[in-house]
Amino acid sequence: MTEAALEPASPLPLYHQLEQLLVKRIGEGLYRDGLPGELELADEFGISRGTVRQALDRLVRRGLVVRRRGRGSFVAPAPLEYPLGRFVHFAHEMAERGIPEASRILLRGRTRPAAAAAKALRLSPGSRCLRIVRLRVAGDVPLLLETSHLPEDLAAALEGADLSRGSLYDVLEAEGVSITEVIEEIRPVALDRAQSAHFGVPAGTPAFALERLSLAGSRPVEHRLVLAPGDRVRFTASWGHHSGGT
Repeated sequence: MTEAALEPASPLPLYHQLEQLLVKRIGEGLYRDGLPGELELADEFGISRGTVRQALDRLVRRGLVVRRRGRGSFVAPAPLEYPLGRFVHFAHEMAERGIPEASRILLRGRTRPAAAAAKALRLSPGSRCLRIVRLRVAGDVPLLLETSHLPEDLAAALEGADLSRGSLYDVLEAEGVSITEVIEEIRPVALDRAQSAHFGVPAGTPAFALERLSLAGSRPVEHRLVLAPGDRVRFTASWGHHSGGT
């Protein structure tokens, strides 16, 4: 593959130059079957493997590249698309795209909820609920950090359920609880140190916070807060044109 050489005399570090070049190649649709290995890139550009590793580490932190143990480095899946006005099931969306999905259960147990969750679920003072914290992963890329609160009477079904794959809503459906309405609010946030560590990005990374209330009929059954780095999700919307609009 022919490419302009890196510039050792440039004030831009070699690893940063290589990072930019690899981003360009990825944008051109190269590396669909995986990136070259560290040694191959080092030989191509006449640089050390350590410099190559620095560039790849930066691409991994940006969510553009994923490492698969024993297989090498690969271009990360495209950002998760959230069409506004449509209920998105993470597990179902990944299945449709042919991307392996998994959930790392970080916390699951009964607790007294914070005020926002208690109000959303219409819980009486002092009531307990089930809290589930999951890191949702597509391929090897952490995409979403989700904190769910559900009324305590739903805890028995969910405490023992396998939530490492698939949808929490499928478990509720099997228990006869069907989601009929979803209310969502999206706002920009900056990830704190603990949150950013789950995604492998620096503290203060811009992100989206999506707050969701799911109802079964008129009954609130889940309050969920979803955090996602800004480069790993994309919100889309479509409207028809109506005369007289501004």
